[in-house]
Amino acid sequence: MKKEYFKGWYFKCSNNNQTIAFIPAFHISHGRKTASLQMITDNSVHCIQFPDLKYCENPLHVQIGNCIFSEKGIQLNIKTNQLTVKGILKFNEITPIQYDIMGAFQFVPFMQCRHSVYSMKHQINGKITMNGQMFSFQNGIGYMEGDCGMSFPETYIWTQCHFNNGSLMLSVADIPIFGFRFTGIIGVIMSN
Repeated sequence: MKKEYFKGWYFKCSNNNQTIAFIPAFHISHGRKTASLQMITDNSVHCIQFPDLKYCENPLHVQIGNCIFSEKGIQLNIKTNQLTVKGILKFNEITPIQYDIMGAFQFVPFMQCRHSVYSMKHQINGKITMNGQMFSFQNGIGYMEGDCGMSFPETYIWTQCHFNNGSLMLSVADIPIFGFRFTGIIGVIMSN
């Protein structure tokens, strides 16, 4: 078992006036395994701990508690004392990039963190209710990515946005490797 390791996925869902992001993840720290689901809206952040998480990489399928996150959509069923979340979102025509976003660094061992892009832009349809607030997606727009490694970079900047006929993702980070440090930049612009 690895001493320090994490793996997480980022599912961003937007409509004309609402955005909600889901981050299912698992962590190994000092031999102890934990899992969590973070949910970020325009005006709130919720994080729920779970005993474990199951996943398959190809095709992407993540199950945490009674929730499923995949390339086909999201199913949510959460009920705690502070939070009730329920709903189904369906994704159409995900648009993966045609290469590994890490470039030649995909072959370098011992990287602190590795990044993946699963879909730059896809259509979302469905509804989610979070503590009585409705998030309704009819021809909404989605984005999916993932990260894994020993830890996030000490310093980094990341952004992702959609525009009329496309999508952009850009990340700049301080990369430690083999006793050296350098500034790494990854990014992609996709337009239709």
